[in-house]
Amino acid sequence: MTFAAPRWVRLANLLVIALTLLALMALPSTVGAQEQTPAVAVREELAAIRELMQQSRDAYRAGDHERALRLARQAYLDHFELVEIPLRVADPNFTFAMEVKFAEWRQLVEEGAPAEEIDRILMEIDSGLVEVERVVGGPGIAAPLFVTLASFSILFREGIEAILVIAALLGYLGVHQPSLRRPLWIGVLLALPASLATWLLLVVVLRVMPIGREILEIAMSLLAVFLMISISLWLLRRIDTRRWMEYLRAHAWEAVATGKASAVALLGFTAVYREGAETAVLYQSLVLMARRLELWIALGVVLAALLLVVIGWAVIALGARLPLRAFLSAAVVVIMLLSVAILGHAVWELQMLGYLPITVVELPALNRVLTDLLGLHPTREVLIAQAALVLAYSAAWLWAGWTWYRSGSVSRPVQVSD
Repeated sequence: MTFAAPRWVRLANLLVIALTLLALMALPSTVGAQEQTPAVAVREELAAIRELMQQSRDAYRAGDHERALRLARQAYLDHFELVEIPLRVADPNFTFAMEVKFAEWRQLVEEGAPAEEIDRILMEIDSGLVEVERVVGGPGIAAPLFVTLASFSILFREGIEAILVIAALLGYLGVHQPSLRRPLWIGVLLALPASLATWLLLVVVLRVMPIGREILEIAMSLLAVFLMISISLWLLRRIDTRRWMEYLRAHAWEAVATGKASAVALLGFTAVYREGAETAVLYQSLVLMARRLELWIALGVVLAALLLVVIGWAVIALGARLPLRAFLSAAVVVIMLLSVAILGHAVWELQMLGYLPITVVELPALNRVLTDLLGLHPTREVLIAQAALVLAYSAAWLWAGWTWYRSGSVSRPVQVSD
């Protein structure tokens, strides 16, 4: 499919390129920080700590508790104390929390605790070491780019759907009842601050709820996964151009059938606020997952918002045609990937709280900050849960592809403002 408005397409492309260059210009400060000697030393010390943790775990399981304790002390005294020097300057409270975890590890070894308890505390320490790398060593390039892409995709997908629905409603109202276009815009504009208020309320509620922070994070993550699965399957059913148009025309017909300004305003409000509420939940979950990468989340929001302004103006004001299948297919893939990552975090948190068993497995040596964002924690339970969701998504894509093939669907640009 191709765009029918080359001028605005070129404008959008130039805008995206300019913003991408600005983002890349901001990278040297982050990358440069990692190339400094302290950052390189920190990575080496963290690698040594992880190696000693593995050796201590193996010794403990073999029954050599004395060697396990000696290796635990070595990990702290010979390596983590060196990391503490820059870490304490950056975040003294987090430094103290890590000291407590190392002390708890040594105490459990001395007490002869069950091997499962040793595994759990080592998993907590390993998660803390990933956070140390973010604080002192810098997140690298891959992790920020992943967070920016995820942030961009959340707002862009929700925004595209809202734009298409609004364009369809405006097009039908313009033909049948032009006087109702103004109430529709009023409802749309009211939905924007309402969506922002929903996100702020969500932040406040999560802070004041008389429940442990970990439980709230797990609940938020599972809710986000449920929404992403629903959104992904819903989009797969509507990537077919004809089905999407039927969906939009049904909404437009409802608006025309009411004939009341208040009903049309409510429809406009609902069409946008539904997307806004979903966006609030998804962003809150992303913020919880991507700690210390909030600026990259904000960059994704800005990029998506600016591109949506250009696309909204092109679709609503100029009546441009969209390559709908390309947009929605890309959005589905990113949302599916993000849901797999968040599911991995939810299972991991349940394991850390003792609600699920832990079976440690070895993962390939990858960027630890990126694998942490992707939810690839080194336990069998996490990997099984993520693999099950990936298989479910793969089956959904195969079914959707078979449906498109049987229906003889042909990709066509979509005119949503007629």
